[in-house]
Amino acid sequence: MGVYQRDGRWMVYYFDDHEKRRDKSFGRGDEAYSKAEAFDQAMRSQKEQKASASLPSVQTEVKIDVSASKVVSEIDMCEITFKELAAKYIGHLQISGRSDNNISKLQKMIENQFNPLLGEKIVNNMTYLDDMVPFIKFFMSTNGNHGRPRAQPTINRYGDYVNAIFNFGVTTGLTNVNPMHGRRKSKEKPREIQLTIEDVKRIMDNAEEHIKWAMEVCFNLGTRPGESELLALKWEDIDFEQGTARIYATKTRSYRTVPINASLLEKMKCKKSESQSGYVVEYRGKNIGMIRKGFRMACRRAGITYPVRMYDLRHLFATVMLSKGADLAAVSKLLGHSMISTTTSHYYHCLEGEKERAIGLLPELV
Repeated sequence: MGVYQRDGRWMVYYFDDHEKRRDKSFGRGDEAYSKAEAFDQAMRSQKEQKASASLPSVQTEVKIDVSASKVVSEIDMCEITFKELAAKYIGHLQISGRSDNNISKLQKMIENQFNPLLGEKIVNNMTYLDDMVPFIKFFMSTNGNHGRPRAQPTINRYGDYVNAIFNFGVTTGLTNVNPMHGRRKSKEKPREIQLTIEDVKRIMDNAEEHIKWAMEVCFNLGTRPGESELLALKWEDIDFEQGTARIYATKTRSYRTVPINASLLEKMKCKKSESQSGYVVEYRGKNIGMIRKGFRMACRRAGITYPVRMYDLRHLFATVMLSKGADLAAVSKLLGHSMISTTTSHYYHCLEGEKERAIGLLPELV
């Protein structure tokens, strides 16, 4: 038994009652991975229970124990609250290869956002209309930590996390229902990226040295900013002979190799000789956990008035290459997308003249 990937989909292989191998697909993405892990865990537990029940010795005692265990588990299943289920889900993630940072963020989200509204509710008594609709409406009608209304992607993400917790409960047999069943995510308005190369240069001119360096690395390698990729990049991931960076994407749990241009490679050689932490981006000899605040200050000093994020550098990395005629499949690989369709849906509009060229291939009918 085990979890594996096939064509980007999370799969579980297991053996049925006749010891015949079966493979079950759970789809793509983090939620699919959680479902696959939970299913694999459930199948392992089932196999262990069958093995215990088949032991020839002290059959009477085994019968009593299994029966008592069943009664207890049924009581627990009926009484388990959202808070208890969420805690078990966190425990599941801790042995499933998730990063400590991701687990810590989800824990805080559960404690601060979800438990105050759902924590004491018994999951099996919850329904979509009575519990989950008010839950989603609450976040739609209240402001976030910064005093601004929550964006639709944030609300959708909250729903996705809660849905994953409920799916875990059903898959592992802790609950009978997923109260999120019936939910339809609201369509998210595409975010308009206004950042230009000229504005990037202005921001860098007004940034502290470590922020400026982080921006340069992020733009030239197309990394996801933050601890997931950019701030996790170490000098051991840089191959100076081949001129490449090996980047691990926690989102897709895969490595990708990105060529480094000659100019950046020379700067990296100098930076490495001065480095004390072993990380490509550091501050005062130590690795960094977050650079959002420093980046926002640099934007303010540069007079940037429209919304901009570090992540926009990754978008700019893709759009500049595609607008200059780069191959879509190559850009998809550089971005670390598991499917080229992801790149197409986000960046096809950057392929200047492609629709016109396609129309131009049609023959004259008259």
